[in-house]
Amino acid sequence: MNKKYLYIIIALLALLILCLLTYKTSEKIVFNDKKEILMHDFGSLDKNKTPLYEYTFRYINTKYDSLKVYGVREGCDCTESKVKTGTYFKNDTISVKVRYNPNKYKDNGITVKQFFLVTNKSVSKFDTIPSTYFKRYGEII
Repeated sequence: MNKKYLYIIIALLALLILCLLTYKTSEKIVFNDKKEILMHDFGSLDKNKTPLYEYTFRYINTKYDSLKVYGVREGCDCTESKVKTGTYFKNDTISVKVRYNPNKYKDNGITVKQFFLVTNKSVSKFDTIPSTYFKRYGEII
């Protein structure tokens, strides 16, 4: 009976240590000269007037001495995103130009699209592998 409790205590301690090692704090990051602005509202989109909507997200690398950008992954093929790949040093600005085509799938109503900036290090609390999550949204009329 005592060995059973010992194994349980060891397992709980191992789990606690694992949780503490994988916990990461996120720093405030700067997008478009504002803290933590990760989305852009296009407002009401009139598909008849403008077929493509564009916006440029700007990320200032204040966190790392060097940051490698490998590219951008879109969440939908109705969006196109472009970024200059390569190494960005501290205080360099990374510009991600995005284009949204609301006519691609005949979207109506409020829509949210996203893309991911793929880097070698974490740059926000929305990281996946590591990448940065951005949103753009608008109401399509």
